[in-house]
Amino acid sequence: MPLFRLTAPAFASALTLAAAFAAPTPALAAPPTGSFAMVHHLPVDGVAEIIAATPDGRTLLYTSADAGALGVVDISDPARPLILPRVDVRLGGVGEPTSVAVTPDGRHAVVALRMDDDVANARRGFLRIYDVRNPQAVRHVKDVSVGIGPDSLALAGRGNTLRAIVAIEDEETDAKGDATLDGRRPGRIDVVGLQDLYGGTSSGLQSIELVDALKALPGAIYPQDPQPEFVSISPDGRIAAVTLQENNAVALVDLRHPRQARLLRVLPAGTVERRGNADLQRDKEINFKDSFSGRREPDAVTWVSKEVFALANEGDGKKGADNSLPGGRGFTLMNTRGAVVYETGERTEQHAALFGHYPDHRSAAKGVEIEGVTSARFGGRPHLLVGSERGSFLEVYEVSDPKQPRFVQLLPTGLSPEGLTTVTRRADGQQLAVTANEVDGSINLYRFHANGAPVGEPQIAARDAGMPWGALSGLATDGSHLYAVPDNAFAQSRIWRLNMAEAAQGRVVIDQVTPLTDNGQPLKVDPEGIARVADGFWIASEGATVDGNELIKVDTAGAVQQRIKLPASVQAKFANAKTGTGYEGVTASADGQTLYMAIQRGYDLSRPRAAILKLHLPTMTWTSALYPLEQHSKDAKTYWMGLSEIQLTEDGRLLLLERDKGGGEGRAIHAEVKRVYSVNAADVAEGAVLKKTLVKDLRKDFQWLHEKAEGMVVFKGDLWVVNDNDGAGWTRLLNAGKP
Repeated sequence: MPLFRLTAPAFASALTLAAAFAAPTPALAAPPTGSFAMVHHLPVDGVAEIIAATPDGRTLLYTSADAGALGVVDISDPARPLILPRVDVRLGGVGEPTSVAVTPDGRHAVVALRMDDDVANARRGFLRIYDVRNPQAVRHVKDVSVGIGPDSLALAGRGNTLRAIVAIEDEETDAKGDATLDGRRPGRIDVVGLQDLYGGTSSGLQSIELVDALKALPGAIYPQDPQPEFVSISPDGRIAAVTLQENNAVALVDLRHPRQARLLRVLPAGTVERRGNADLQRDKEINFKDSFSGRREPDAVTWVSKEVFALANEGDGKKGADNSLPGGRGFTLMNTRGAVVYETGERTEQHAALFGHYPDHRSAAKGVEIEGVTSARFGGRPHLLVGSERGSFLEVYEVSDPKQPRFVQLLPTGLSPEGLTTVTRRADGQQLAVTANEVDGSINLYRFHANGAPVGEPQIAARDAGMPWGALSGLATDGSHLYAVPDNAFAQSRIWRLNMAEAAQGRVVIDQVTPLTDNGQPLKVDPEGIARVADGFWIASEGATVDGNELIKVDTAGAVQQRIKLPASVQAKFANAKTGTGYEGVTASADGQTLYMAIQRGYDLSRPRAAILKLHLPTMTWTSALYPLEQHSKDAKTYWMGLSEIQLTEDGRLLLLERDKGGGEGRAIHAEVKRVYSVNAADVAEGAVLKKTLVKDLRKDFQWLHEKAEGMVVFKGDLWVVNDNDGAGWTRLLNAGKP
C-alpha cells in the first residue's frame, strides 16, 4: 500500500516565512534545492535509542535498553521496512546496551554494554561484538572488557587498524538520582584495539584520564569527576571529539598514531547568551521575551568538516551559583581550537514554535532540549541534522559554509528522537536520514530528494512567530477555511484559522488567531471540540469532573455569548460524579438549532460504551444514546478506548472518531484502533444503543501511530483528521478521502 510522505520543501513559501529566524543564506553558485520526505514511521517492540546503519544501507541496528537487546531492521525497501529477530545482548541476563556502531566493511556491529553499575556496584562494562553479515541470524563473536558505565562509542580506522573509542561515563548514581558524586569514580575515555578481528594484533585497552586536564581548564564543572557522553570521529579519522556533558567541555583525542591515542586538548563548551528572545516560563503560553545565560553542556557531537564540529547543547546540570542555566536550547558549530563558528541562538526554538513543536512545559527547564546531531553529504552537499528530544523534530541545515548554515526544513519525528543516523552509499542511490524515537518506540525514515521532495501530506506552519500553536483538539469548517481549538495545553483558550488554499501543495498556514474572552477576561477552559455556526462557534469544553463539562457559544470575535452546563438529569446518568470523562467533540445541524456531543467514554467506565448527547437548543431538550466501543486486543484496561470527535454530514450521518490509548507515550506498537465510524443521526434516541459502520481505518490504511487522533472534519467533500500533539511534536493533518 502507498505510504504517507511529509515534506517541508514542498511548501517552500512556509519556509520563507521562517527565513527571518534562519541564518543568512550563504553565497553559493546555486542555492540548494534538495530536501527530505518521510517514507515510513515504523513501530518497534521496546524503546529505540541509539541507531546505526550498515554501510550498504540495507540494515538498521538499534539499542533497546529496556529489553537488553539489539534491534535489527531490514530496510532494503525503506518504504517497507521489515523487523528481524532482535538479539539479546545481555550477559547472564544483566546489562543495558547504550550504543552501537558498525565497522566500515559492514561485517561487525560493536555494542557498548553497561552492566547495571551504580554507586555501590562498580561493575565494568563490555564491548560485545557481533557478526552482522547475515541480519537474519546475527552471531556473537567476542567480548572486550572496558571501564564502568560505557555510554557512547565510535569506530576509527578499518581492518587491521580498527579501534573503538568509548565514552566511559561512569554515572555512579545514588538513591536520589545524583550522578555526580565528587569524583568517587571519575569517568574516562577508553580506546580499544579491535585489529584482531581482521588478523592483526590488538593494541589492547588504553585509558585516557581527564581529571588533570579538567582541573586545568578555567570554568570546568565538576573537574574531579569527568563524565564523557558522546563520541564522533573526524572525517579524516585523525581526531575523536568526546563531549564531557556534565563538565561543560569537549575533549579532543589524537588518533594519528595507529596504536597509541593521546589527549590533544580539552575545550570549554562555554555558554549561550539569549537576550529577550527566550521563554523561561512554564505558563502554557509561548512568549520569547526572557533572557538567560546557558551552559551548553553538550550531549551529541558530529563533525561537519575536518576542522569544525557541531554540539547538541542539551544541558544536564543544575542552575549555577552565577544563575547560569543548563543547556543552550540549540546547537553550536565550534572549531578544533574552541572558537565558536556559529551559534543557533533563538532560531531553533522559533522554528519549533512556527511548526507547532515548541514544548512550553519545558520552558523553565531546557526548552526544546537538543540532544542529537549527525551529519553527512546529501546531493553532494554537507548537511547537518539536529534532533530535539522534547520538541520531537529534526532540523535540517545545509552547511557548505559553516559560518552561515542554511535552514532547509523541519521534519516531525516520533516522540523524543534519541539516536540519529544517515545512509548515503546505497547501491540504488537512495540517501536516507533515520531517527530512533525513545518514548513511543519507533523509527522514522526520510528519503533525500536532490531536486526537492514530492508533495505529500501537508505540514502546518504559522504565518509568523506571533502565532505559536499546538495541541489541535477539534476541527470545524466554514467551507473556505478550517478552524481548530487547542485543549488546555494553552492557558487562554483560542481558535486558530487554517488556510487550506495550498494544502494540495503540501502547505497549510495558520493565518489568524482569535483569543476567547468572557466579559473581557481571558477564557481558560479545556476545549475539545468546535462547531461553526452562522454567527460564531460552539465550543465543547471537557470538565475535570462530570459537572465541569460545558458548551460555550462565542461570536466571531471570540467573545462568550452563552454557556450551557450538563443538566442534572444527564449528570445523574454517570456512575461516578467525579469521573474525568467528558466532552470530546461537538457538531451542529445546518440550521444551528441542534447540537450533537461526543462523550469520551460513557456513563460507566467499566462498560465498553461511550455516550452521544443531542441538544435541541430552542427547547433545551437533551437526548442521550449509547455508542459501542471496540476493545484493545492485548490490554483493554491500559489501552482503553474512547471517542475523540464527532461530525454531522450532509446526508444525516454522525461520524465518530474512535481511538485507543496506544501510540505516543503508550508506544507506537500498541496503536490498534484509530478508526472513523458512522451512525445515523436520526437514531439518536433516549437510551438507544447505536449501530455503527466502519468508514475509515486510519491505523490499517494510513499507518496512523499517534495516540491522540483528536480532530476531524469534512472539508470540500474529503475527510480530514488531525492529532493532538499535547503542545509539542508531530501534528499530522491527514486527508483520508471521501467519507
